Amino acid sequence: MEGHSLIWTLLLALCCCGNQVEVGASRLLSRMMPRVPEGWTCQNENIGGLSINLTDLSGYWYEVARVPNVDVLACLNVSVPAEAKNENLSLGLNYISTVNNDWQFTNESLSFPWDNETQHGLFNLDYGIATVTYKVVYVNYSSVALLCGFSSISPIPLFKLFSREPEISQQARDVIQYVANTYNVSDQIAWEEQSPDGCNGSALSQAPLAVLVGLIALLWCLSFRKQALS
Repeated sequence: MEGHSLIWTLLLALCCCGNQVEVGASRLLSRMMPRVPEGWTCQNENIGGLSINLTDLSGYWYEVARVPNVDVLACLNVSVPAEAKNENLSLGLNYISTVNNDWQFTNESLSFPWDNETQHGLFNLDYGIATVTYKVVYVNYSSVALLCGFSSISPIPLFKLFSREPEISQQARDVIQYVANTYNVSDQIAWEEQSPDGCNGSALSQAPLAVLVGLIALLWCLSFRKQALS
């Protein structure tokens, strides 16, 4: 349940920072913020379902934060086209694999059928041994987008916060961190590396999807470790 409350953390930051509310005021808002409804999960059918305006969504999006805090990739950015072609939506991905501290630059393309699910912000990734589903639960086309997700082999909730800018303001980060501390989930947030110096590279890896598949495997292992310790 604590992991699920991250969606409230991030949504609060989006609302506060979008209106230029000072961090001090956001602390007052955090005490007024409703708790996560019991039983909330990203799998619920009433979660997500936003109608996506592809023209407004098009362009570059940078991952600035994610949950859980698993160090397997950095510098993830996604390019979204202004229209689907041949009933398919093709997303361009650029990222760096950081598995075993071995940075490998990768670019690839992911294709989704432009059907009713995708048009309403639901993206299914099938890796054979597992599936991962992401849902767009909040989007401001000019600034930020928030996704929740889940895997078929792990109960750990997934969250991704994307921004139009490579790095969010310190104010936004402070708000997210403050409310995360309130919910005792700050250690679950991974702040994404997006600095120009850290993300520039010339060599490209030849292993498409290796990072994402590795992430699934790590999440699965973390899940069983958590169960064993409980």
